Amino acid sequence: MKKWIYILSILSVGLLVYTINVSERNKDLRQTLHAYYTNELAMTSEKMQELSTAINQARLFSPGKARDEEMDTVWRVSNDLRNTISQLPIQTEIANSMLNYLGKMGEQAKKGREEDWSTIAQNMNALKEEWNVATARFFAADSNYDTWADGMLEMADSPFKTVATNMKSYQEADFPITASESDYEKKRDLVHINDEEVTKDEALQKMHDLFPATNGATLNIALNKEDAAYPFYHIQFVRGSRLGYADITKKGGHVLSFLLERPVNEVAITQQQAREMATKFLKDAGYTDVVYVEARENHEAWHFVFSRQVNDAVVYPDSIQLKLAKDTGEILGLNAMEYIQKETLPAMKPKEIVFNDYFADVANVEETKLVYTDNDSYDLVLCYEVIVRMNNDQHDTFRVLINAETHEVVEVEPLT
Repeated sequence: MKKWIYILSILSVGLLVYTINVSERNKDLRQTLHAYYTNELAMTSEKMQELSTAINQARLFSPGKARDEEMDTVWRVSNDLRNTISQLPIQTEIANSMLNYLGKMGEQAKKGREEDWSTIAQNMNALKEEWNVATARFFAADSNYDTWADGMLEMADSPFKTVATNMKSYQEADFPITASESDYEKKRDLVHINDEEVTKDEALQKMHDLFPATNGATLNIALNKEDAAYPFYHIQFVRGSRLGYADITKKGGHVLSFLLERPVNEVAITQQQAREMATKFLKDAGYTDVVYVEARENHEAWHFVFSRQVNDAVVYPDSIQLKLAKDTGEILGLNAMEYIQKETLPAMKPKEIVFNDYFADVANVEETKLVYTDNDSYDLVLCYEVIVRMNNDQHDTFRVLINAETHEVVEVEPLT
């Protein structure tokens, strides 16, 4: 009898030690993620200040070269800010509102909008102040991760709700939408995934299969609101110096986004090698209908965009963005939201164009392909994408989008 009491005592102590160990690991994960996201919130505030300053600097100049240079800065900073916000686990509706507003601002800056930016400047300054007030709650809750996390993932009492509400009025005032664009946005909001639901364990396994670096990590997983357009599991992980998150849909187990933060060592991977690794990853992950579109880089990573291809036409809005580390080619980021939403393609049949007759003699057509893209009214149209080089001293190159049915020019973009 004493023997069994002794054994049970040992087992009880062992269980207690294990429970304490797990509790400490979860506490460490929460503290690490708290520190990481707090830093990201502070960075967002800094970038908002930078964008507000850039807008005011652009307003100093009349239309011309000086103003164009400042508008380039507005375009660059607004895109940087969008990238930062997309990495925050804030409410989906808030993030979407902010990303949409900043995207329109970047588009207008890139196009060289000549209208007065005074209202935009005023609203951007107000947005910056509202964001600072909202984030103050999280900086004041450093000792209570649960309170902090609830504010990030729940909408009812979130200070960010004010940001989202005011964002709508800013957008209506600064970048009023057309009827076509309104229909477009409603369509995006109402798209639902119809696949079978997956469990938390199945979602975790999907993450581990696609991103081996998450194996053995300390995890925290939560489900967003059931009534959201895309119910998903938000999985946070940390393993040593590696930390990040994955969002995986409850229906179908599709990866909406993935982010891995870690130190990146010296460059050892070329762009071509990284592109081949990205292509293989997408194929192995089941994205067999996408093609390479473009690439860019920063000091630590290669960034690639792939888009869905349907009947030899590239559907630009159905895109996947990948981020690969320059030292090993490891996947550091993935955003497949637009790919998963999947556009409904218009019933259009391309009519042949004799490009030698369409363009002047001074223009050489170097490349053509069919693409689906949005026009100024946010209608999806089938276009010929044509790369044209001028026979002049500068050899100016342009990207021309031509409606494949009507042969009207949709957009002309200088490349050099």
